[in-house]
Amino acid sequence: MATIKISELPVIDHYSTNTNATLVIGVDLSTGTTGKSTLTTLGEGLYAYQPLKVGQNQILFSNTIGQFSGNSNNYIQINNQNINTNGSTDYVASASDSDNTNKYIDMGINGSTFGDPIYGAMKPYDGYLYTYGASNTSTSGNLVIGTASAYANIVYIVGGTVTANIVAKMSKTALEFSSGYALKFGDGTIQTTASNPAAYSTASYAQANTGTVLAQAAFNVANTAVQNTAIIQLNTVRLSGNLIANSAGQGIFVDKFTSNSATFTQNLVVLGNLNANTLLGNIFFSNVITTTTQSNSILWTTQAGSVQQQTAQLWYYGNTQSLILDTDIPGDRLSISKVLFFRGFNSTGATIPSNSFIRLTAGVTANQIPYIALADATNSANATVAGFVKVAIANGAFGFAYSQGIVEDFNTSNLGQNGEIIFLSTTPGVASNVAPLSGNSNTVVQLGKIILSDATQGKVFIQNQLRQAYGKPNGSLLYAFANNITSSNTLNINDSTGRLNVSSTIYAANGISYKVSQYPSTQTAITINMMTDTWVKCNVGASLAITPTTFTPGSEVIVIATNPNSGGGAARTITHGGAALNSSVGATSFTLGATTTAFIKYYSLSNDLANTYVQVTYS
Repeated sequence: MATIKISELPVIDHYSTNTNATLVIGVDLSTGTTGKSTLTTLGEGLYAYQPLKVGQNQILFSNTIGQFSGNSNNYIQINNQNINTNGSTDYVASASDSDNTNKYIDMGINGSTFGDPIYGAMKPYDGYLYTYGASNTSTSGNLVIGTASAYANIVYIVGGTVTANIVAKMSKTALEFSSGYALKFGDGTIQTTASNPAAYSTASYAQANTGTVLAQAAFNVANTAVQNTAIIQLNTVRLSGNLIANSAGQGIFVDKFTSNSATFTQNLVVLGNLNANTLLGNIFFSNVITTTTQSNSILWTTQAGSVQQQTAQLWYYGNTQSLILDTDIPGDRLSISKVLFFRGFNSTGATIPSNSFIRLTAGVTANQIPYIALADATNSANATVAGFVKVAIANGAFGFAYSQGIVEDFNTSNLGQNGEIIFLSTTPGVASNVAPLSGNSNTVVQLGKIILSDATQGKVFIQNQLRQAYGKPNGSLLYAFANNITSSNTLNINDSTGRLNVSSTIYAANGISYKVSQYPSTQTAITINMMTDTWVKCNVGASLAITPTTFTPGSEVIVIATNPNSGGGAARTITHGGAALNSSVGATSFTLGATTTAFIKYYSLSNDLANTYVQVTYS
């Protein structure tokens, strides 16, 4: 076997860029194995368990995973270059749970033809440094730039790197602009700084006090009050002093007002309006200090008269001692301390008139607002009154309905007099001081009571409740019919005697009346109803056939049959209509002598003739 000395092998001047195609020979002392591997394998394991160290200097800092060092009286550098002109070159540091979209800081420079619209704030060759927090709405991810030494400053340079290019310095006590530099405000005005620091500080605040300042970034103003005679509009502000709107009618507008964006450690004094004028611009009150006390409450200034309506305005009306909420419906101003109300949507195809009573219908809008329609007393379904509409609601529009409480300031003169009860009419949406006629279909609904009958300042107390017995005769028995409560015209209770009346003419001793049928002449055939008949009386003709019908378990009917023949007249045959086996005579008929009466009693145990029994008594 031929052998080759390693010293006699040819020299490899450079390795292929495909490091997996180059083999190396090595000995693994841990396993005692001599073998081959590729440069790829060598490169992957070379720095897997130790820091990357470039240069001769010793690693001094703990937890170092990479160190680059050199020795030059000019400079040393690490170059990262993207040769694609449309791209950028970045250095990124990421948090432990970072992904490709958030939780990182990025420093880089753009290429010569860079034009990504997502990063429209950056132009070609722009260098940048920015952070991205947990999300695009997160309050974390602040960019902190500062000095840790007690007396070191943050120095701003523009246009070069020499001393003359210093435009401002920020120390821990002040932000100082170099002489001759100007402050340019959002309205286009310019304030040039003076050589005296006190002078340019005064001039800057003078500019802020005479116009409107739009500040798109956050400002830290320490231990001093910012006062304005016009309006200062800030998106984000953090103050440790006072923010004062010191003229009546002047406003403070804060687009984002949260604990992370607007912090007041001293007083917030507003003589004008405090507006949260964006969708997420909520204002939370946890502790309000008044001029006399401190409590977890808000004191409202009493308005002696009505103020101009403005959507979402909440004010205290001293005339009625109530808190008023202005809606987006002209003329609909909800007295939230007097009524319960809800928002509804008209999908009926026609306008719901003002002063109408409505019911809920099937369905809701995309934002869960219920559909509404006019209510009426014609049946129980239409009579489920949900509320009162004070201001007309056009088809396809939203409006408000009052479900309970005192509704004020509308025309009540056509409803009745003070103190009268109003009812739902059979005309859709209409109320009346006269209840609809009771019957099998109409439903009586009491809507409320008139407090003040007036053409403009009328007041009605809304309280929907069923009055099913209203208008029905005293003593009549009520029963269910077609989902309504109606009364019987034939069944009633006499309160003075304590008797249950089924008929108006015949009464039993125990107070229960029965249905009695008497035939005026002799009969040869009669039919009895086991459900409705109680007593039946007739005279027998040449013969008599009785037919029982409508067999009802537990019912009984008594038939009194008289043979009026006298003076030795002939006997008559009576066929009772029952089975011979179920009769006391053991036959389907019997013979009744002259001038004799038979007492025939029928008992129904089931719904058929086979379970109906006949008891016959005669002489």
